[in-house]
Amino acid sequence: MPRVLLNDNKTFTAFFKPLFDALNRAVHTRQCNELPDQHWLELGVTRILMESPSGRGFLQQYGPHFQSDVSVGLYFESLKSNRRLLLADELNDSICAKAAKELNDPLQDFEELKKYDIYAADGHWHGASAHEVRKNEKKWAPGYFYALNLRSHAIKLLDTADEVHRKHEHDMRALKRMGIETLRQGAKTGRKVLYVYDSASIDFNEWDWWKSRGGIYFVSRMKDGTAYECLDELEVDHENGINHGITSDEKIIVNNQRILRRIVCVDPQTGKEHVLITNQLTISPGLLAQLYRMRWDIEKVFDEFKNTLQEKKAWAGSVRAKKIQANFLCLAHNLCLLMEHDLEKDYGVSNEAEIRRRQIRFEAMKNAAKEAGRKWSTVYECVQRYSKRSVKFIRCLRSFFFLEKPLIDMAAHLIRLYAKL
Repeated sequence: MPRVLLNDNKTFTAFFKPLFDALNRAVHTRQCNELPDQHWLELGVTRILMESPSGRGFLQQYGPHFQSDVSVGLYFESLKSNRRLLLADELNDSICAKAAKELNDPLQDFEELKKYDIYAADGHWHGASAHEVRKNEKKWAPGYFYALNLRSHAIKLLDTADEVHRKHEHDMRALKRMGIETLRQGAKTGRKVLYVYDSASIDFNEWDWWKSRGGIYFVSRMKDGTAYECLDELEVDHENGINHGITSDEKIIVNNQRILRRIVCVDPQTGKEHVLITNQLTISPGLLAQLYRMRWDIEKVFDEFKNTLQEKKAWAGSVRAKKIQANFLCLAHNLCLLMEHDLEKDYGVSNEAEIRRRQIRFEAMKNAAKEAGRKWSTVYECVQRYSKRSVKFIRCLRSFFFLEKPLIDMAAHLIRLYAKL
């Protein structure tokens, strides 16, 4: 029998609807009377949202909102389940696909990017679980490698860091472990995949292999002191506003064998020079520079995880438990994305205060560039969106989550919050 929430309220139902629609189509499900999959998913995502670092404390505080009690032992035992890990991963893939289909894509008007799936990827670390046991009595901080879809802003776990052979696994070592299939993330045949990564990802031989075998490209910041030889000075179309701020675009050779591209761009506000390197040889340099600017979005999502949602340490010591927790973090973020979209579409909810603040910052940047005599790339105006879920939205969601009030009441309250600076 399906489990029913005691207070079948509109906010809770609307928030979880995309997840439970995906659950009805999922492969990795199984009948479990003690802790049904739907109940398990509700508990996992709700714990993320409700700022509960302790599993025992979460069950004691929020367990009464649910019809059936779950023991602490059963709850933690479920975090060791390989089937449930596969289910959480499968469901987040479904939610990411829904987000890609329904949410606004700020890059959709750029013809050069039509055939590319574009991700910002990076590692994220937080504290060890209180239950962590190490033979040497030292706890290692668990690491996670995520990919943020720069089209939809949905996030996915790629893998956790190796905690057996490394205290702090290097990003490139982790990427090599994952391999082409994981990095392509289900991209259809004929589509290319572009990763925006910081300079920790630079391994020219590996990216060359991924490009030739899997259609996987990268753009990153060039490390200081990288030895290279310039083969050709590429022509930059400065008449195209996208390329304003690009001072040079070169085809270079690194390690006497790898053909790459070196792009120099200038921040229009500060005048600071940035040097990028990529194995993508045809996309406009100004557009690649903008994609690297958008890499900052994944850092803001990590800030959302750590500070807005207060997820600062692992829930349990096993690798499966850590992967499940990371998937719940992704699900919480992605379900918030979908709910924000629905609230705006159905009730006209828009973060007016943040829009005004963003416009003020935007005008200040434009004025600084103008006074310094620097041109402003038109990409800045085309690509604008929130870089993370707002604290006001999360607090409002928490307030209405277990109330019996209709969703329109939450929308009205959020509109009032968003109207205030």
